[in-house]
Amino acid sequence: MSKVALIRCINYEQDRVYGAVKRAVDLIGGIGEFVKPGMKILLKPNLLSARPPEEAVDTHPEVVRSVARLVKTQDAVPIIGDSPGGYGKNVDDVFEKSGMKRMAGEEGVELVKFTNSRFVDGIPISRYVFDADLMISIPKFKTHSITVLTAAVKNTFGTVTGLYKAECHSRAPKEQDFAKIIAKVHSISKPALTILDGIVAMEGDGPSATGILRNMNLIMASRDAVSIDSCIAKIMGLHPLDILVTREAYKMGLGEADLSRVETVGDGIETFIAKDFKLPQTTPLKLLPRVIANSIANFIKFKPVIDKGLCTNCKLCKVSCPVDAITSDEDYCKINYTTCVSCMCCHEVCPYKAIHIKRNILTKMVWG
Repeated sequence: MSKVALIRCINYEQDRVYGAVKRAVDLIGGIGEFVKPGMKILLKPNLLSARPPEEAVDTHPEVVRSVARLVKTQDAVPIIGDSPGGYGKNVDDVFEKSGMKRMAGEEGVELVKFTNSRFVDGIPISRYVFDADLMISIPKFKTHSITVLTAAVKNTFGTVTGLYKAECHSRAPKEQDFAKIIAKVHSISKPALTILDGIVAMEGDGPSATGILRNMNLIMASRDAVSIDSCIAKIMGLHPLDILVTREAYKMGLGEADLSRVETVGDGIETFIAKDFKLPQTTPLKLLPRVIANSIANFIKFKPVIDKGLCTNCKLCKVSCPVDAITSDEDYCKINYTTCVSCMCCHEVCPYKAIHIKRNILTKMVWG
């Protein structure tokens, strides 16, 4: 039986967040169950893009601050690290604009870049994962155009370094194959504790700046990342196994997805359910029975489109494209659709809302 704590937290006021994080962790045994004196603890937030905290693209720095302070109560040493999109090209900008650099400085916590790696089964994992005594994952509750949800399990995919993350999209263009890779990474970088930031979440075409912000007023904590994602699926109006990453992680025995075997504590899960939660435009096909989905997949089309007026020619989309389908001139980037595999990596990393998802006419007729 897994246990997940759900705590209501209405804003990012510092003391309020700390109280909610502490209460959540206390309900699953307390921070002393995980962290011992003298330990080095890696805090792994979701730092996707160089956006300010109020845009809810990244884990909010106040949630990370609360976890760092909780770790310090045990006379342990927290460090904060991640591998943002764009192969580290803009990592300093991400640390700065997300508010993580300022918060880390105020708290005297080291902020590290995931550059050096150790290969495990051919996957380059940041050495900080292995150098730390344990990892605490601090994901953000967001939708995702490819995986539907990015939260607890997928956050560990950020422990992968270098080009490998984007290469996975070309190696595994089918979502189920990509989900297996994410689950495999989670099995390697499995955190001892997951504390989720869902105070302001993202719905619609997440996980980047084109998503829609939604106040969910939620902090979650559990030893089991799969159970957290399973509870979030219920909150979104889905079945846990509708999320292929959750399904694959469950099949690998990495956590519990059967909600009848998940004990929820704190504030009742029913009070957080959002009956009108907006899923990504790419989601409906994924929720059809597989035999039907496969038969119409060739007719249902989605593609990323670059808005020339919003593109700043920062080239993050270009360096993130796993199939080199994006070029740039002096003014803006362009997509070669004969090469594009619609992996949406460009949409995910664009920090300027310049890339949106376009559906073909049949898709609009079917999904509305």
